[in-house]
Amino acid sequence: MFEIIGKKVLAIAPHIDDVELGLGGTLNRLIKNNDVYYIGLSFPPLVNETVFLDEFYQSMKILGVNDSKILLKNFNPRDLFNDRIEILDYLYHLGKEIKPDIVFVPSSEDIHQSHEVIFSEARRALKFSTILGYELPWNCMKFNMDVFITLRKEEIEAKTSAINAYQTQKDRLFFSNDIVMDLAKVRGKQIGQQYAECFELIRLII
Repeated sequence: MFEIIGKKVLAIAPHIDDVELGLGGTLNRLIKNNDVYYIGLSFPPLVNETVFLDEFYQSMKILGVNDSKILLKNFNPRDLFNDRIEILDYLYHLGKEIKPDIVFVPSSEDIHQSHEVIFSEARRALKFSTILGYELPWNCMKFNMDVFITLRKEEIEAKTSAINAYQTQKDRLFFSNDIVMDLAKVRGKQIGQQYAECFELIRLII
């Protein structure tokens, strides 16, 4: 095992809340010793943006993300494909400005159309960084379990609390405390630990 310390990290969400669901525990762990940026490219469809933003910032506060490191865009959540050139340009210039060491994106096996766009454009724009694909099981027919990040109980509890901040989303199946905790336990057991989150290795630069 090794620690990730002193790195610049980009966590990219096609829809605001994807990062919390896919790597909320890891984000809470990394925020302690790294410079972490949250990039949200669109709101989920059919939300009250004012209410949702309030929930989002509550969630970020729980995870420990500094407001100054949150960058939000408002692309059309149902049609990121048509905005892919603008998204590519945005991520390219963001990479030039921040020079991230590690980038988190949806996995290559995520079949959500908007997530596929962000995976592809981030891989193009940020190819000089280590890139890890995060797991959203409800969108994946399969998943490459390449990288495990061990987590403490308090980090998984922070993820659960961050997801619970989205009160308007609690009727959605995957906003479930059981799913968060059970998946963290399964991934932990796979590596002989109590809790973990798992990622696809898309690109590794050492």
